[in-house]
Amino acid sequence: MSTSPFRRILVPIDFTEDTDASVHSGFEVEVDGGTVAVAPASARALELAAGIIDDEGSLCLVHATPTYESARVYTGGAGMGVLGASDIAEIHASARAASLKVLEALAERFAKGIACTNVVRPGVALQVILEEAQTFDAQLVVIAASGRSRVARFFLGSTADRVIRQSPCPVMVVPPVHDEG
Repeated sequence: MSTSPFRRILVPIDFTEDTDASVHSGFEVEVDGGTVAVAPASARALELAAGIIDDEGSLCLVHATPTYESARVYTGGAGMGVLGASDIAEIHASARAASLKVLEALAERFAKGIACTNVVRPGVALQVILEEAQTFDAQLVVIAASGRSRVARFFLGSTADRVIRQSPCPVMVVPPVHDEG
């Protein structure tokens, strides 16, 4: 019998460019001939959440993909034109399928034997995280810090900072991984 008070933990997962070995966790998944890597602090956040969740608990891994509805996307060549709603829906479906594959692999690696729900949808990360925390009825959000400098956070803001202020439940922030080199 577990003594953990947390039965429902939401873990936002951030992907990173696999070409920048200094900022990814070493965990990557082959998707449609390419590689998707996971930010190191995101992998650590999932590992931490899996370690503190109640034995009967459930994790919700959430990833926000970019949204293309507000962008005017053009195709090249002689048939140049604006991508239509069906094209954008296809892009979202492809992004969702690839992201789900990564989340499933992450859960298998870092949360084996724990009930996991994987949520992927287009939108602004902050809004997706906060909405899913409500929908999932999360008791805790375990989120990775961005690793940006204080100046960058001042000008650009930080999703983790905003989640802390607006979350409907407690938030645990996992600091970024920095090389001691």
